[in-house]
Amino acid sequence: MPFFTTFPVSRQGMQDIAQWLIVGAVLFGVLALVARRRGGEPRRYLVSVGVLAALTVVSYALAFTVAPNIPTPPVPFTARFQTNPVPDTTESIDAGRQLFQMHCAICHGARALGDGPQAFLLNPRPFNLQVHVPLHFEGEIFYWISNGVASTAMPAWKDQLSETQRWQIIRYLEALASKRVEQ
Repeated sequence: MPFFTTFPVSRQGMQDIAQWLIVGAVLFGVLALVARRRGGEPRRYLVSVGVLAALTVVSYALAFTVAPNIPTPPVPFTARFQTNPVPDTTESIDAGRQLFQMHCAICHGARALGDGPQAFLLNPRPFNLQVHVPLHFEGEIFYWISNGVASTAMPAWKDQLSETQRWQIIRYLEALASKRVEQ
């Protein structure tokens, strides 16, 4: 059974969920109007609108009370279009795991939850990468690993790790976040 040190969905993710719930409520509202115009019973559609509206309120409440706000550090626009050239194989993921444990786990923790031994000394604390990585393009993550993140303790790794090694770490983080690998 997984244990979350933080809420498993970010504020931005909860807001996205709420927006889709709003779209659903509007859709059911339109269906209720169409049913009423055709002389049918719109009650079930209106109940759906009410349920979706309630879920929207819950989603926004969670977004602004429990879910962590994960601000996005700026990256060049072109970085978003970079794709990972390292194949998605067991060997690449394992190489990424070894590199992550050697260079990143001290701050991000062995499971990338942001709970490494150094994490408690840093302000801001390292991100939970199992939540953070799926929210971003591969090129953005590559940019942050390569150049560091301003106003945080995240260093630039482009001088210590080769381009292939940085992409392997990203392969491992993606596999970890999607639960394809354990630690």
